[in-house]
Amino acid sequence: MALVCPYSLDVPGGVGTHVLGLAAWLASQGHEVRVVAPGTRAPGPDLPFRVDLLGPAVPVPYNGSIARLALRTSQVHRARRLVADADVIHVHEPLTPGVAFAVARFAPHLVVTHHACLHAPAFVAGLLRLRAARLGRRVAVAVSQEAARTALANTGMPAAIIPNGIEVPPPRRPRTAGPVRVGFLGRVTESRKGFGVFRSAATLARGNPGLEFVAAGPGKMDGGPVRMLGEVADRWDYLQGVDVFVAPNLGGESFGMVLIEALASGCDVVASDLPAFAAVLAQAGVGVTFPAGDAQALLDAVNASAGDPLPPDIARAAGLGWSWDRVGPRVVEAYLRATRLMG
Repeated sequence: MALVCPYSLDVPGGVGTHVLGLAAWLASQGHEVRVVAPGTRAPGPDLPFRVDLLGPAVPVPYNGSIARLALRTSQVHRARRLVADADVIHVHEPLTPGVAFAVARFAPHLVVTHHACLHAPAFVAGLLRLRAARLGRRVAVAVSQEAARTALANTGMPAAIIPNGIEVPPPRRPRTAGPVRVGFLGRVTESRKGFGVFRSAATLARGNPGLEFVAAGPGKMDGGPVRMLGEVADRWDYLQGVDVFVAPNLGGESFGMVLIEALASGCDVVASDLPAFAAVLAQAGVGVTFPAGDAQALLDAVNASAGDPLPPDIARAAGLGWSWDRVGPRVVEAYLRATRLMG
């Protein structure tokens, strides 16, 4: 089977993480898997599946972020050749310009996964529906209710909800003495990730030696009272050192994989009240939300969590409900439906 990621694997992102995690789980189950994506650097050594990189990507502003896409004709033709013999082709974000849409148009046994939460104007949604009509028969999946709503509006086709999955992180290390570590993980320069709100909460917390605010992720930014770690090589190692994980995002999120990763690492979670985040924490049964953009409410929630800490084993058990061992079999069932649907 072939998994097609529209976004460059050179830059960490939720869709790429999802694709690589799914590929690793499928390979562990004995499936022959290849990943096709833009990029110039291998995503890791000794991977149990094949990765075919299509070369440099073009940065395109999209949904408050930057999508790095393979748009050259030569890249499109190469991607089609690479997946031509696959029994099932799984295309993520199939309406995305470049290789994703090009492969999805001609895949014989096609599964598509919609990740985005995008409230497009009516005329844009109409254009996307015309684009979706050019795709063939397919099994459609969305990672959340928010993504399913977006997919229905933009394609006219309902999608079954199969959430993001995560690999199982190492057991949490015993906590050392010191202040409660409050963590942020994400692109600090991308405004919708909410680092500015996190930094404002840290400023309000000055004078409280019981809290230490730290941030990890690509991009350079004045951290003020936040200790800036930059891009970390091992996100699991970073999360294991965090007591209260904060997701202060301002919008455009369809799921909240980082919340699940934080829980599985044993962190308590404080997240902005975006519908997708609220849905994840409601299903997990742990964590709290605060009004998006409200730094004082964020700090109040952090103080409450620090004063009544969630046991790490309870957080971990909640997060592991999204492990690939739980989620992966549902994706395989979608593959089987695609082969039955299309003969």
